Amino acid sequence: MTFNPLRFQSALASGGVALMPFVLMQFTFPHEGTLISMNDVASTLDLATMFLVVIMMLSTLLHFFLIAKLSVEFVQWASNGNRLKDFLSDAAFNVGIFSPIVALGMTANVLLGPVAFFLPEFSKAVPTLVNYGIYPYTLLFLALLVISVTLGKTWLFRDGKSVTFTYNWLLDVFAWGMVALAGSGITMAASDTAIAAAASVLTLVAISIGLFIYGIKGTYLLVTQMTSGASLAEPLKPAHFVVVPINCLFAISIYKVAGYTGKSLGIDISSLAFASVMILFALAFFWLLLCAFAFKDWFRNQFPKPEFYPSQWGLVCVLVGLEVLAVYSHVNYYQSLLLLGFSYLSIALATAIYTFVFLKFTGVIKPSSS
Repeated sequence: MTFNPLRFQSALASGGVALMPFVLMQFTFPHEGTLISMNDVASTLDLATMFLVVIMMLSTLLHFFLIAKLSVEFVQWASNGNRLKDFLSDAAFNVGIFSPIVALGMTANVLLGPVAFFLPEFSKAVPTLVNYGIYPYTLLFLALLVISVTLGKTWLFRDGKSVTFTYNWLLDVFAWGMVALAGSGITMAASDTAIAAAASVLTLVAISIGLFIYGIKGTYLLVTQMTSGASLAEPLKPAHFVVVPINCLFAISIYKVAGYTGKSLGIDISSLAFASVMILFALAFFWLLLCAFAFKDWFRNQFPKPEFYPSQWGLVCVLVGLEVLAVYSHVNYYQSLLLLGFSYLSIALATAIYTFVFLKFTGVIKPSSS
């Protein structure tokens, strides 16, 4: 199979599934330290907890396996002739280069969450170790900035070439949201005040850049879709759901930074953060309902088919975003057993969808030759 950077979406989705149980346990299970660890649940391993732990362990292992495997494949692909150069020069497809950035941003979150859960001693050392994490994080931030500028030129200046952009075009916004989330995690976890301050600045810059690009691209895509009236190809339809995890990433990043400014700087922006989070979540939920209704035939007739295309990973990311939304809403705004039940259900559903798409991705399930 010919390599494409979009293959990193498989690692992104597995990391998202790994985070879902961790977020649920971190905010709803009692624990002694800043981060919940295996020691906190070892004595009360009921069926529900075992379900969460097993899903988190398998997804974490798969995430790091895929990151390592795909990174090797990426290096081999990029060093083979002009493949990378040609890919980056194609305005219709080069947005896929952001997929590795998004996946690596997810790796940072998996390290601060699931990995710390299974390694209690590492969990205790996270605040100190995170101080060193600012260096690779800064490199990731700068790499994303350079790639964004480089590819932005190919989208703006196309020498008269016509390009039809789809919602996959928002992958760079996804990358900025993921980098912002990773930065907010460092901000909240770092023990060194200077490191936390530096991470908060980079996080705010990432949020600002991401939302700015989001506004421009989102408006363009909406206007284009409403004015063209063209029927979308089946592989393009699931890409619309990328809006949901993007909104959740920025909302949670804003929430965390607001918590940092209040506790560490004495600057209360909780009202602004609340408004921003509610607006982003409301838009995400509205968009989800709109797309679910518009593409109900796709879910019924196309998704069960054995054909694989990268946009299907977005269905997993949607559930990740919704589960995190449910947990944050339960803990901070409205406690409800329905929200907790939805969290467990979404974890099970995300695992099932990931398994199905992964089997198609690896060719275990494949279209018949006839």
